[in-house]
Amino acid sequence: MTLLRSPIRSQLRSPVYGPLTGAYGSAPLTGTIADFAYDIDFVAGTSKVPSGPGQVYGNNTNDGRPLRDPNNVTATYIPNASGTLVLQASAGLRRTNAGHYQYPSYGTCRNLWARDLTNVVWVSGGGGGTSAKTSTGADGVANAATRLTASGANATWLQSITLASSTVLIQLDLRRITGTGGVDVTVDGGTTWFSVTPGSGVYSQVVASQAAVTNPVVGIRLQTSGDAVDVDFVNIYSNPPNSLLVRNQYRIATTSATILGSQSRPSADIADAGTMIFVAQGAFAFYWQGRSERATGAFIITGATGVFCSVLATGAGGAVKFSDGPGTSQTADSVWRTGLSQVNKVAGYVTAGGAIKVAANGVLGNAGTGATLETALDHFDLGTNGAGANSIYGINERFAMGANLTFTDAQLQAMTT
Repeated sequence: MTLLRSPIRSQLRSPVYGPLTGAYGSAPLTGTIADFAYDIDFVAGTSKVPSGPGQVYGNNTNDGRPLRDPNNVTATYIPNASGTLVLQASAGLRRTNAGHYQYPSYGTCRNLWARDLTNVVWVSGGGGGTSAKTSTGADGVANAATRLTASGANATWLQSITLASSTVLIQLDLRRITGTGGVDVTVDGGTTWFSVTPGSGVYSQVVASQAAVTNPVVGIRLQTSGDAVDVDFVNIYSNPPNSLLVRNQYRIATTSATILGSQSRPSADIADAGTMIFVAQGAFAFYWQGRSERATGAFIITGATGVFCSVLATGAGGAVKFSDGPGTSQTADSVWRTGLSQVNKVAGYVTAGGAIKVAANGVLGNAGTGATLETALDHFDLGTNGAGANSIYGINERFAMGANLTFTDAQLQAMTT
C-alpha cells in the first residue's frame, strides 16, 4: 500500500519569473522575453504570437491559436493557485491561474456519487454516523460536498465496486470540521485501513493505493465519536497509468454513472491553423517552465519524429535531454526537481548547422552536434505525448519559442536558474 498526502494550498504557490536572456538572430542581446516570437504564459493567461489569435482556452476551435487540445472530452475540476478547485469544460486546455495541468488519463473513475455520500450506494459499515450534503465543496460551491459525523466509535461509510483484480488508487479531498480522532480510508472493505490527515480549515487531497484488489469496497472511517469531516471528489481508479502511484490532479464529479477521464494535451499540429508548428520544423530555441510530480520519464516536448526534450531515467536519473534527429545534448543526472512545490526551468536551441544544446535549472548540457532539422514535423505536444505515457504529471507554467535563436552558455544558465 502506498499513501500520499498533499495539502493543496501548500503545494501551489504563485511562481515568480526571472528575466529571460538570449538573442534573436543577429539582433542585440537584449536579455528579455521579447527575443522569442511566441510566449505563452499559462499562469498569467497571456500570450504573445507573431500573428493570429493568442492562446485561447475553453474550447478546441481551430482558429490559429498556438496550442490546441485535440482530445479533451471530460469536464474536470483542477486547483487554482490558492487551492480552490475550478470546473473545466469538456473541451479546451485545462488551465487556472496556477498554470495548465498536465496529467495522463487515469482511465475510468470506478465509483459513483463522488461528491454525495448521502446516496444509497454509500452504506454504513458500522459504528454509527450521519451524512449530509450541506458543506461547501472544494470548489467553493455551497451544499456541494458531504459532511460525515460520527455518532459512535469507528463510524464507517462504504461503497462496493465490481472489478477484476487490479491495483486500486483512491483519492479524495478531506477537511476536518470537529475533533482530533483518527481518519482512515480503505479499498478492501476494512480488511486494511490506512490513516490519512484531513486539512485543517481547508481541503487536502489524500491518496492511497493497494495492489491486487478484487471487487474493491472503498470506504472512510472516523475513529472517534463526535468527530466530523467534509468529503469531496472521491475518485477510485484501477491500474494507474505507467504503474506510477501518483495522484491525479484532475477531479471528476461522478453521479449515477462512471466516467472515463482524459488528459489535457497542448498540441501544435500541422492540421491546425496555428503557425508555431512551423518554428519547430527549422532551427529554433525554446524555454519551458513548470512543475512535475514525476521523477523520470517526463517529456517536456514530444515531437512526432525527431524533436524531443525529456527527463531520463539513466544513471541516477533526472537528466534532461534535448534532441533533434540524431543530435543530442544532455545534462548531468539529478538536475530535475520533483514535486509541485518546485519549479523546473529548461531551455535549449538547435541550429541549421547541427549544433544543439540544453540547460536545465542552471545546469548546462553538453555541446551536441549532428542535429538534423525535422522539416516534415507534423506536430509536437507539450508536457506529454498523445497516449499520455510521457506526461509530466504536473503543471505547464510557461512556454516560449522562436526561430533561429541561439544563446551563450552564460545566457542559458541565467535563463534557467
